[in-house]
Amino acid sequence: MNTITTLKRGAITIHAIPVLNDNLVYLVCREDAALLVDAGEAAPVKAMLESEQLRLTGILSTHRHGDHTAGLSKLQPLVCSSATVASVHTISVPGHTPDDLAFYLPDAGVVFTGDALINGACGRVPSAEAAVTLYESLQRLAALPDDTLVLGGHDYLQENMRFALAENPACTAARERLECYRIDAPGAIFATIAEEKSTNPFLQSANADDFARLRQRKDRF
Repeated sequence: MNTITTLKRGAITIHAIPVLNDNLVYLVCREDAALLVDAGEAAPVKAMLESEQLRLTGILSTHRHGDHTAGLSKLQPLVCSSATVASVHTISVPGHTPDDLAFYLPDAGVVFTGDALINGACGRVPSAEAAVTLYESLQRLAALPDDTLVLGGHDYLQENMRFALAENPACTAARERLECYRIDAPGAIFATIAEEKSTNPFLQSANADDFARLRQRKDRF
């Protein structure tokens, strides 16, 4: 995805901004107040703030990797107020890193998952122990309402759906999601929890051991 996508969720407007090679950052807006989720690159965010005449009221970080935080030093000074844009529930989702966070906005029906849950797959893990931890984290995300929209930290959709189909060639939902990407990339990337459950093999693992083996196969894919 290489263009900004705007999502309307009730009173909330969300701008999904592509940055770097395949990262996505998000401006969550109510009227002229904006909350940023992840700060992988400053310039595209600054441009959006200026073009939409938005005030930056805060920055949330899903984890500390540089492709999610490199723009913090330039964007933090722009934070000009503490106005509340939306009610945010923080969910601990360690595994990819020890302190990953997801941010659930119940009023907007969205969850920002960083690199824990990424359109049809999940983040890499550094060890077998971390794989167990991430498996448990994904169970917490899967327990959110089925109509919750998942907004992850990257566009890895094509590779992830090809892996899903390599694991289960009969998965019609994964095939349809891959086809959708060619016509409407945002429509395929930004799926609901229910759609993730039907297309994401990592949410279909029976237990942590199966999950860890699946993650190893994905690393070699």
